[in-house]
Amino acid sequence: MDKATKKMEKTIRKMKLKRLLLTIGLIILLVPVILAIIYKATQNLAGNQSWQLMNDFEVKEELLSPNISSDDNYLSTTSFWGGTVTSHRYKEIDGYRIPWSTLTGNYSWSGYQEDVMNQAGVDYDEKTAQAYDRQTQQKIPLFYSLKHHYRAAANLNQLKQISQVKNSVAEVALTFSKPLTYHQLQRLLPNDLEADWYWLGPSNRGNAAEFANNYLGLQATDGRLSETSFQALKHAIKHNSSALNFTANQFQVLKYAKWYSRHYPSLKSAKFAGIIVSGQTQKLAALKKATWIKYSSIGAVVKIKPYQKPNK
Repeated sequence: MDKATKKMEKTIRKMKLKRLLLTIGLIILLVPVILAIIYKATQNLAGNQSWQLMNDFEVKEELLSPNISSDDNYLSTTSFWGGTVTSHRYKEIDGYRIPWSTLTGNYSWSGYQEDVMNQAGVDYDEKTAQAYDRQTQQKIPLFYSLKHHYRAAANLNQLKQISQVKNSVAEVALTFSKPLTYHQLQRLLPNDLEADWYWLGPSNRGNAAEFANNYLGLQATDGRLSETSFQALKHAIKHNSSALNFTANQFQVLKYAKWYSRHYPSLKSAKFAGIIVSGQTQKLAALKKATWIKYSSIGAVVKIKPYQKPNK
């Protein structure tokens, strides 16, 4: 091998070594950048999914939480892969707060999913037509369908017995004999009771008692509804179809919500199938002979404390 050939081979080896070192250097520089980009992208995806899940919880609180309020809605756990959203809830009955079941859901880069217990966390007994929140074991005030035959007919009008509960406040779900307007209800409801939540219906399909407390309705503010709150309801229905797109005992929630939104353009024209009211038990007993009430179902009952007066 002559000198020229050796020199060329040496030059080639140097070039290969230089190219290898350059490649290694580029890898050392680019891998962290690529990993950072991947991390940022996955966290953006996860963040978007967590926001969607939190939004679904807010919609559920606004439209599908009969007399149920939320304390918070936050990321309870987070990781590289995803995390958990939690919302603690409660009920307020004539000024008295009681705990209610917690909403939870998981999210990741690829999507999110509510805990199945959010929609199925209800123990319903068809023989007695009574239901309980599975997590807290508080009694759920039920609405009933006008055309459904209930085996436990004697349990569908609990206002008859509410006067037997002394020194307490309670919530009661009232199913109307026919749909009523907000104006009609203002004339019918006694002033010493709180109107908490208005049920949109329907009251003539399937067995409403088996809707797993996923009733569609509107929360009152200080016992009142306004045109602003009604239009906010319609806006929420229009822009949050994913949160409402499920079936409760063969009842398609989203389909009915869209029909209701189209059918009633304003609060003045809107009709309601029922209402949840709360107050002292002796005052609630005044409704037991009301002919506009078809069915009544007592929910949670709280003993009046000597240090706290009811709102009314």
